[in-house]
Amino acid sequence: MNRLLEIGFQRCGYWCIENDLITFVLNQHQNSNNILYAFVCDGEVKYVGKTTQILSKRMAGYKRPGATQSTNIRNNKLIKEYLESNVAVDILALPDNGLMHYGQFHMNLAAALEDNIISVMSPEWNGGRKEIQEVLSNETLSDNAEDYKISKEDIKYSFVLELQPTYYRSGFFNVKVSDEKLIGSDGESIEIYTGDSNQPIQGSINRRCNTNSTPRIMGGIGLRNWFVKSANVGVQLTISVMSPNSIRIENIIGTKSVA
Repeated sequence: MNRLLEIGFQRCGYWCIENDLITFVLNQHQNSNNILYAFVCDGEVKYVGKTTQILSKRMAGYKRPGATQSTNIRNNKLIKEYLESNVAVDILALPDNGLMHYGQFHMNLAAALEDNIISVMSPEWNGGRKEIQEVLSNETLSDNAEDYKISKEDIKYSFVLELQPTYYRSGFFNVKVSDEKLIGSDGESIEIYTGDSNQPIQGSINRRCNTNSTPRIMGGIGLRNWFVKSANVGVQLTISVMSPNSIRIENIIGTKSVA
């Protein structure tokens, strides 16, 4: 925890139990967005995340997770288990003050630091240790999925997507209203597995591009290159959802042959 405090993280709240349900108290930064946050149990960093939402709204997702929000469900369960064992669960936060720039471009502090912190500190709830797989054997570990190969058994939901010309050229796609609840929140990262690959494309979720707030999955150059190599405009792709932040895309109709 001291390493987080040294780079500017602040204790901003804590978790507790009321009426057998977990809830949170935030003393500061509750209305800050573009923020890094951490859950700390008796001084040990257990989870690190980032959000473009205001912090109080992101914490509300852990307090009352949706039926398809596996990361929120998992952390809700773990927070409650620790609290019931009389272990304090603190909330730390590092807000983006907007002062970091590279030339004329603003650098998103949360996006820049999250992966490095997780890589260095290996927080247990991010999937940094193998023991977590035993504790949550029925959950998909998408936070650090390169350490846990995704198999067909991990797939929870799927839907079909027609590859539009703009998707093909730009490396993104929109999710329909009927499927939008399967995908995570605006600004969150998403791992995009393609074909049989076990190395994901690191993408992001944008719910601001579409007027109805349905998610746009942004895969950038990596996804565009896979579209060009593996599919044709107008083909149907199957999108398999392993968690709100981890998907696999495969061709099902009209595919190209892939070397």
